[in-house]
Amino acid sequence: MRKPRPEAEAPRSAPRCPFCGSREAEVISLFGTQAMTLQYRCRGCGSLYEAIKYDRAEGSEVPESSEDGESPPPPPPDAA
Repeated sequence: MRKPRPEAEAPRSAPRCPFCGSREAEVISLFGTQAMTLQYRCRGCGSLYEAIKYDRAEGSEVPESSEDGESPPPPPPDAA
């Protein structure tokens, strides 16, 4: 079994507040509405917000969304 890389397990730095853009925030809960999120309180404007705990692992294949926010269509099945 492959061990996870330590850098993949480290929580990310405080994300920008979606309301005022400040990076000055305190973690108020280790779990948000999902186990993969943290709850923050912005020290700039006092707003509460959630952000994903970990950065996407390098090499993970997550489909990028298009400009309109929709997921790209799946690849066609192989005609073998």
